[in-house]
Amino acid sequence: MPKIDLKLIDEVTERLPSLPQPTLKALQLIDDPRYSARALAEIIGVDQALAGRLLQWANSPFYGLRYKVSTLERAIMVLGTRQIRELLMAISVSEMLNKKMPGYGLRRGDLWRHSIAVAAGARWLANDDEYTQPEQAFIGGLLHDIGKLIMDELLCTDASWQAEWNQLMEEGASFVDLERWFTGFDHAQLGGRVAQKWNLPASLVEAITFHHDPERATIEPVITHWVHLADSAALMLGISLGYDGLSYVLCEESVRVTNFQALDLETLMQVETSAVENAQSLFMITT
Repeated sequence: MPKIDLKLIDEVTERLPSLPQPTLKALQLIDDPRYSARALAEIIGVDQALAGRLLQWANSPFYGLRYKVSTLERAIMVLGTRQIRELLMAISVSEMLNKKMPGYGLRRGDLWRHSIAVAAGARWLANDDEYTQPEQAFIGGLLHDIGKLIMDELLCTDASWQAEWNQLMEEGASFVDLERWFTGFDHAQLGGRVAQKWNLPASLVEAITFHHDPERATIEPVITHWVHLADSAALMLGISLGYDGLSYVLCEESVRVTNFQALDLETLMQVETSAVENAQSLFMITT
């Protein structure tokens, strides 16, 4: 019997902010193959903070443009549909992910750094396999731990369960096992519920829900495998481990399905390290 009632889980999930309306409208427009850069710029421009952040990101080392862009329309034309979609998601969830999370032993900025590393790593793996929509891997990686926002709040609601939690941990229970004991779900499953609430594609809901159990993915399994591998690399690098950082096992199925090699791991780690450095300087994240 879980320690936390499902009603409370639903209440906390509902309190999590939805994606901003300008972002939702922009993403809907991008899905129309006939959309124009001018129309998209007009939608994004309604939110001055979003527009300013998008230009800041576009001109950052994270995307490495050869010359500066000064207008939204030009940024959209130069970056293209895939990277604009990535940017909109990254900017829209940045404040959510940049929180201190005492339940996981994460400082302010830790979850954001880890999420950016996994997003960049998953995108690199997708590009390396010549996948036609690498931005889907990026978004899956970016949001893979979004469920921790809910779990962290639940972990901090009541300490009456702490002694039993500590006993189970001493007996060798993994953090995921403890999450399931506590709520009936793990953070990945809670993240999948958030993805459904945001009406994200089923392939991304799956990648978030099963990023620790990628062999369970059936819709677009390769995205889930990329997110899992990128997550594993980030944990090996020690990027924002928290209490649960060393409790996961690399899935052999992911290695087999993607034909992942030792040299791939070395490059993947370099990609993730660079991504974190660029994003950290861009957002001026502090602990």
